Amino acid sequence: MDSLKFIRHIPLIISTIFKYFTRGPPQPSWNLKLYLSLELTRSLFKSYSGTIEELQNYVLIRNESIPSHIKIDKIFISHEYRINAQAYIERLVKPYEVAIDPIWKSPRNNGINGEFIMNKDWNFNNEEGSWEKEKIVIFLHGGGYCCGNIDSSREILCEISKLSGARILAIEYRLAPQQPFPAALCDALAAYLYLKNPPNDARFKPYKPEQIVLLGSSAGGGLSLSLGLALRDLGLSLPAGIALWSPWVDQTHSMPSYSDQMLNEIDYVPLKTGNLFANGPSIAFDEFKQRAETITRKIQQSEIKLIGDESLKRIGQPINFYVVNEGLAIPYVSPVLAESLGGLPPMLIVTGNVERYRDEAIYLSYRASNPEKYRLPAYETNFDNSRFKFPTEVTLEVFDEMFHVFQAFKYCEPANVSIRRTSNFISRITQESVLANPLPHRFSTLKISYDGEVRPLSESSINHILRWDQVGVYPDV
Repeated sequence: MDSLKFIRHIPLIISTIFKYFTRGPPQPSWNLKLYLSLELTRSLFKSYSGTIEELQNYVLIRNESIPSHIKIDKIFISHEYRINAQAYIERLVKPYEVAIDPIWKSPRNNGINGEFIMNKDWNFNNEEGSWEKEKIVIFLHGGGYCCGNIDSSREILCEISKLSGARILAIEYRLAPQQPFPAALCDALAAYLYLKNPPNDARFKPYKPEQIVLLGSSAGGGLSLSLGLALRDLGLSLPAGIALWSPWVDQTHSMPSYSDQMLNEIDYVPLKTGNLFANGPSIAFDEFKQRAETITRKIQQSEIKLIGDESLKRIGQPINFYVVNEGLAIPYVSPVLAESLGGLPPMLIVTGNVERYRDEAIYLSYRASNPEKYRLPAYETNFDNSRFKFPTEVTLEVFDEMFHVFQAFKYCEPANVSIRRTSNFISRITQESVLANPLPHRFSTLKISYDGEVRPLSESSINHILRWDQVGVYPDV
């Protein structure tokens, strides 16, 4: 933070310190450093006045060094993999193409930048060891599908690599509004295909699916789950597991916690998530609005019935950069709304107890673990014909007093607890998958205190979520 920005935030810093010592923090266990960090983060979201292009070009610079035991190798996934992935994605989204902006098929670059994060002594060729014991994580960053980059998560990924013994592949997938849905999904699939069938000069052997884990935070969590759904629905081999941190899986904003006014002063995620940075003059946003209007007119003139609740047609202006409103219920956009979440790899779903996306993470967990019982409202009628009715193994972890992607705030103990538990999940799930010795189907719902105490999550405390009958219905229209 430069000096001018710091000066601008002095009143907020003073008022936050005053509130901390007179009223106490919003959550009992928050210390002053955490409270200040969250207030500053919330203020930055609210006061941002730049364009989406400026935000995308902003690279988060941290005064941090790469740990001595870690090395980072920059890589480039060639356009060939994106072309292969695009053929799959075109087939996948064909039923919804009337609501999809075709510009996603015209990439603005010739491939995908990324990086491997690994132990500095790791040998790509692994001639002496057993390659079958290797494991790798594909990490997809957050940022509302319109911003973010791999730099902001590098410190966390170094820690996960160290604790899990896995290599990490983090990629820079395409961002909206310049490249809306399903461009990001196409790039994520391209990375998966790259690991399974690397080029001759890649310096590593092909990974088997059972050696691969998907990990994502926020929008990257939604994207990771969408990739899992895409692989399942396309009949492609599934990864060993999927780990989701505060996943954004319901772009219809239909769950109660998203609109909970009590969270306005606790979680830093604002209500206006999807197009938060729609400030002008922005060429990218203006072009997106024009394309969205054209698509909406085409939908209105078409006799095709789109999946989703009728409320999506009444919203008006686009509520995010990723897809037009009429496409918000596409299962690869809002994966919690898929006809079934069964038949997926084992999942770890982590959420904070005081974050906006809490309820959709909880409902996602129950829908995946018991797809027969937890179905969508009446507009989704295809479950009985689904090929994927069998339960998915799920571990749900709800952290007390925690907010959106709290893992990024490493100076609070729950962040470190969650990073360790996620690393353990990666190690366990790949070992079970490689040995072809999975345990029977499990569904664990856990509540984890600020100090790391683990206890069962009481289902009575979340009954209002499990009985919610407005899933997929956009509120207040």
